[in-house]
Amino acid sequence: MDAMTEATPLSRLATEARPFPFQLLEDCETGLCMFSAAFLGINDAVHFAMSGVRTTCVDVNAGRLEQMRRIYPEDWTFIECDAWTYAEAARREEVVWDAVCVDPYTGDAMNRSMETLDLWLSLARRVLIAGTDVFPFAPPALWNVRTKYVRRAPDVYWLALERGE
Repeated sequence: MDAMTEATPLSRLATEARPFPFQLLEDCETGLCMFSAAFLGINDAVHFAMSGVRTTCVDVNAGRLEQMRRIYPEDWTFIECDAWTYAEAARREEVVWDAVCVDPYTGDAMNRSMETLDLWLSLARRVLIAGTDVFPFAPPALWNVRTKYVRRAPDVYWLALERGE
């Protein structure tokens, strides 16, 4: 059974989890995972679950989100929506999460994601973790306390930003 099998339990997904700066989730209670459904969350959502972070997952793939709903904790929320549309609405409503993870596909989506980093930052109370292949990166004010890259694929890294005081 692989990560794409509908009956995959969370513990099985955890064994397939990709490298992630999960230590940044330590004191987080709420999370938002954008672009979360393609691989059933093995890049990001599984780390939120194993860290006990109550999470909202957003993706345009309704079928994958339904699969995730059957795997992840019952108190999680799964929303079928374009990530940018959802994020803009959340920003207007001033909704924030302790930790926000943005994991788009490489290419145009990743470039656009990095170009709209201020949008993702507006949703993060404490931590933003973004998939990127954009280097170098200069963090915005108040977000440069703990900036680092964690390799997750040959040419893709997690950019981890923690809000300063």
